Amino acid sequence: MTWGMALMWLIASALLMRWSFKNARDVLLLRMIRTTSDSFPGTVAAFETPPTTSKPSQSPTTDFDVVAYYNDLVQEDPTITPPIAAIQALISLLAKTQLTTISETLSLLATHSQKLLASQRNPIPLSAGTELFQRYLVSSFQQRPSSLADSDFTTLRHHILTNSSLFVKRANEARLKIAHYALPFIKEESTIITYGYSRVVQTLLTHAAESGRYFNVIYILPSAGFTDNISQSISKLRKLSIPTTTIPLSAMTYALASLPATSSAPQLIVGASAVLENGSVVTELGTHQIGMISKAVSMPLHIAVESYKFVRNFPLGFGPLDLARMGVKQDVLHFSTNTGSQAKEQSTSESQLVDVRDMVEITPPELIDALITENGILTPKAVSEELIKLWF
Repeated sequence: MTWGMALMWLIASALLMRWSFKNARDVLLLRMIRTTSDSFPGTVAAFETPPTTSKPSQSPTTDFDVVAYYNDLVQEDPTITPPIAAIQALISLLAKTQLTTISETLSLLATHSQKLLASQRNPIPLSAGTELFQRYLVSSFQQRPSSLADSDFTTLRHHILTNSSLFVKRANEARLKIAHYALPFIKEESTIITYGYSRVVQTLLTHAAESGRYFNVIYILPSAGFTDNISQSISKLRKLSIPTTTIPLSAMTYALASLPATSSAPQLIVGASAVLENGSVVTELGTHQIGMISKAVSMPLHIAVESYKFVRNFPLGFGPLDLARMGVKQDVLHFSTNTGSQAKEQSTSESQLVDVRDMVEITPPELIDALITENGILTPKAVSEELIKLWF
């Protein structure tokens, strides 16, 4: 036998042994899959037969108008937040729709969540509620009590809806917990500065006043001006013997320089409609400017916000494009070359078109000193960790 033939024989033997090993390994793997088929039905079929394309579960039809229900909730109850209103709307949707399977339930929830988000100019706060509720529902189905494991779906559905109502109740109690954690920030004879109207900020200021703290409050008026909510907040604080005043945003730096020298430095506390993954917050238009001023004068900026407003969105920046990517529809720029009477007419129409009351912007994390939540005081860097705890 020549050296060439010997080399060819060795190569052929190696290839044969490799094929035999691979074949034996595949047989062993298939046997292992078959031994677990009792615990995981359909596993063997998935390996032995080619995959087939199946149609996704269609959402059940319903006459329930989730958008109208949400809008009614927000208009009738001024204390309710958009995420909680969205969750309550979805709970009512599930309660008033005939459902027979878990698959139908999740499909219905996903379809109408998207419908609800599409109806809003700023869907970010609602997405916090809809995503959290969907996650809660999936977790409830997976971790249902053993007593309901073999029950009919009607009993299981009733159990989920009952627990969902308790979920909303606990979320509504978050403001009182935030007020407790915020109390150390409100020093005796200090000045608290806030911007616009926030339900949670109003709660913590009222709690501090009722706890016997004496302090002053400055309301920086938003572009919408002196609203009914701000008026009611000021009236309530004054009844509790808390001195309050209002200033326009343009007077902030002058007002800060006019404050009397006291032992306690002024504190800036504002609310937020959502908290994003990188620690930035979605806030009322104008908050970013206020944050920059507070940073320039070394005044801490604290965000009082409920943890259910944490959203799994990571902005690449802090401008309009980032908001648009998250579904926000707003525009503050309307250029024109009209003059004279045409300009006056256009100015009137634009004042009706550009409504800044509901406009938002992103305030970056480097301007924020702390987030005051019902789970305690957090830094902006801790938001991603909190989201991991919340979702996983």
